[in-house]
Amino acid sequence: MRIPPWPVRASSPTAAVSALALLLAIPGSASANADGNFYYRYKDANGAEHSVTVTSPPDGRCYEVPEVGNGTTTAAYTPDNATDVEIKVYDKAHCRGNKFIVGENKSLPGRKFVAFYVNVSP
Repeated sequence: MRIPPWPVRASSPTAAVSALALLLAIPGSASANADGNFYYRYKDANGAEHSVTVTSPPDGRCYEVPEVGNGTTTAAYTPDNATDVEIKVYDKAHCRGNKFIVGENKSLPGRKFVAFYVNVSP
């Protein structure tokens, strides 16, 4: 079994399981990682707010928000980028649809999204 390439902290057991599913879906690679944390929030079916922290997300792949994929929520919101690179968030699965750039050390309060892309390499 491979060790996940980046740690995730979540505010609830459901978020932790979802974050683990996202980690296990990421193939190993020799590419770089963003330095820092990427945060987002979501509300579960009962309306409770949860926050997720993605630490040093790896470069060069579209990441689906696991809580959307498992039916816990319809979208994540308020992406907060505390990394050293831009992160793109998308309102459609597979990094499609409208794209919004979250600059280094920036946040997009209230912005909903279902996928994100990290691009460390030029």
